[in-house]
Amino acid sequence: MTGIQNFTSKELVRYEITELFERGNVGVVDDLYAEDVVVGIRRTGSDEPVASREDIEDIYREWNTAFPDLNVDINSEVVEDDTVTAHVTLYGTHDGTFRGIEPTGNRISVDGFHQRRVRDGEIVEAVSMVEMGELLRQLDVELPLDA
Repeated sequence: MTGIQNFTSKELVRYEITELFERGNVGVVDDLYAEDVVVGIRRTGSDEPVASREDIEDIYREWNTAFPDLNVDINSEVVEDDTVTAHVTLYGTHDGTFRGIEPTGNRISVDGFHQRRVRDGEIVEAVSMVEMGELLRQLDVELPLDA
């Protein structure tokens, strides 16, 4: 344990972003997230729900494998009671397979939101959203458009 149980909610979410996205340190997932965390994250192109700490680890591994130089800017944060919402921008280079898309070497810059509810020093609810359409466009994926 790294003393994160004494972090404010805002500090905990910043730590989560730094450790999981930028450092690829999925070893902190069990320290960050409650065992019964409620997850509101969906993988684009998958019908399988993200429902556990193990699923969260898988998502971060996937992003860090595909974008090993991933960095995150926190553009703004709102803290209300036990909830932190952060508007973020993710930057990186597509150097690994991502959702079946072979590495393109393209640089990406996409916006997203992370909302976390924190209780007793742990994340008990996690919702995240990233502009996947924009990410896919930056990876040169042609999306079918219905007229």
